[in-house]
Amino acid sequence: MNISELSAFTEKGILEATASVSQTPQRQTHISLNGRGVPVNILQQWGWPKLPLTGDGNIQLTASGDIQANVPLKPTVSGQLHAVNAAKQQVTQTMNAGIVSSGEVTSTEPVR
Repeated sequence: MNISELSAFTEKGILEATASVSQTPQRQTHISLNGRGVPVNILQQWGWPKLPLTGDGNIQLTASGDIQANVPLKPTVSGQLHAVNAAKQQVTQTMNAGIVSSGEVTSTEPVR
């Protein structure tokens, strides 16, 4: 099953997503979520740890995992979240087996 277009306006900005769920018993699932002009910590309300950034910006989340009956989801989930705020600060966090590693904040501004 594929979800090719899903979008939602937030208090600020827009979120757009795509997803797919396989027909296999593992029900391998892939999700891609992009946010433009959204609060960079918008995913915190859905369980992602608070980012070390503030303000509005752009986010990109990709994640995959297996949705099986009677099997915990968390150990199967891996993904990556990249966020850039209006001050050009950015962070990338990685999830492996449902555990998020904290990323270091860097600047997207060129070094002079």
